[in-house]
Amino acid sequence: MGNPLLPINVTAPSAADLIKKELEKRNWHEYELKPLKLFIVPYFLFNYHYFIEDSIDTKRTIKKAIHGILAVDGHKIVVREDYVELIKHSWKKSSPELPKGEFNEKWCNIDKREQDEVLKLKTAEYFNVPKINIVVSSAKKFFLPIYKTSVIAGKKEYPLTINAIDGNIEGISAVPNREKGYIEITRETINELKIPSNWLKYTKEILWASATSVYSTSKSHKRGHGNSKNIYSRLSFFESKAFLILLMILAVILIIAGYFRITLF
Repeated sequence: MGNPLLPINVTAPSAADLIKKELEKRNWHEYELKPLKLFIVPYFLFNYHYFIEDSIDTKRTIKKAIHGILAVDGHKIVVREDYVELIKHSWKKSSPELPKGEFNEKWCNIDKREQDEVLKLKTAEYFNVPKINIVVSSAKKFFLPIYKTSVIAGKKEYPLTINAIDGNIEGISAVPNREKGYIEITRETINELKIPSNWLKYTKEILWASATSVYSTSKSHKRGHGNSKNIYSRLSFFESKAFLILLMILAVILIIAGYFRITLF
């Protein structure tokens, strides 16, 4: 390849599984995940040095010198400081060999003859300092492996980029949490109630939610019926798991009463 390729530690199927797990956390079960495509993207890792001057009369002195390491995407020509540590720890495992299977190589938009000048330009922009105050050194070019895909959830498509080194997913935060349906909440609650320790937890929630609802109602009557916050509080109680459990308990009591022909009222 001419330049080293950082290690591909995450396969495409594994990356797809990571995406599915993230979607499940957001309560998405019906969605369309587009096929993942492997891209190798040119990157530059380099040392930067810049200084801040302090002007006293006509004499200019260096007030402060700053040093560090940056990474720049050679295709989009953007600074990616968040990739620095990942690249540094993966550098020793890089290889000049081509990746197995199909892949797409992104074009490098930084010419080798102007490499240092472009890196100085991006560093100056990133730190908001004059370009003349910047020195770059030890620039290394390499390829970073990433997967690109998109997921369609809730009739909207979200582009995703998965780092093939550590499996980090960019763009997943844009996918919203899906609100659970009533049947899902009921099924989930029934499964949770199979564990005895959960009964104490839900008993406390029922007592607290009931007390809050009563207090809000009382407060609303004192202030008048136009308090939208109190109305919302009461409505949220009727949509809660605590209210659902109360309905379940009442249903069980009615079933038992009907079975043994007990008159409740």
